[in-house]
Amino acid sequence: MLGIILLGLVLSSIGLIGASLLTWLGLVSFANINLVPFAFMNALTTLGLLFMYNSVFEVSSVRDFLIYVVVAFFFHAGRLSVLVESEDKRLRVFFLSSGHTKNEYVLNYVFRRAVRRNVASLLLCWGLMSLTIALRNLSLWKLQGFWIGVFLLCLGVTSFLLDRKY
Repeated sequence: MLGIILLGLVLSSIGLIGASLLTWLGLVSFANINLVPFAFMNALTTLGLLFMYNSVFEVSSVRDFLIYVVVAFFFHAGRLSVLVESEDKRLRVFFLSSGHTKNEYVLNYVFRRAVRRNVASLLLCWGLMSLTIALRNLSLWKLQGFWIGVFLLCLGVTSFLLDRKY
């Protein structure tokens, strides 16, 4: 059981590091990295994808590791995209016009604000990963896991679309 908990923490941490690097590159560099496509990955969508994956595929340590890291990356990138979208453009212009660089703006303002959100995201993803890994070993779960996953995936995408501000 302790191994499952630690594995969930490792997978979630790797996804958070990757998503933070992508966000930092999008904010600091001149690369136009759009994080909006990741915003659909909320907790329900993530849980639905993991349930569907676990109910269809047998255990394979390398494939499982890659799939869980990719799902964790998408989850954290989605959470960070919501944070980046909520940034006030006037505050950014004010901060940059006062002589600070984009790098200073990102490091001194955006990432300091994102620390609490990243910790909450890490803990939530850790719980989702650990739960799905623990439920994977139940034989009864494999029968209903796919349909529960489809339901959660539809529910997550629908809630994303209804909460979206256009």
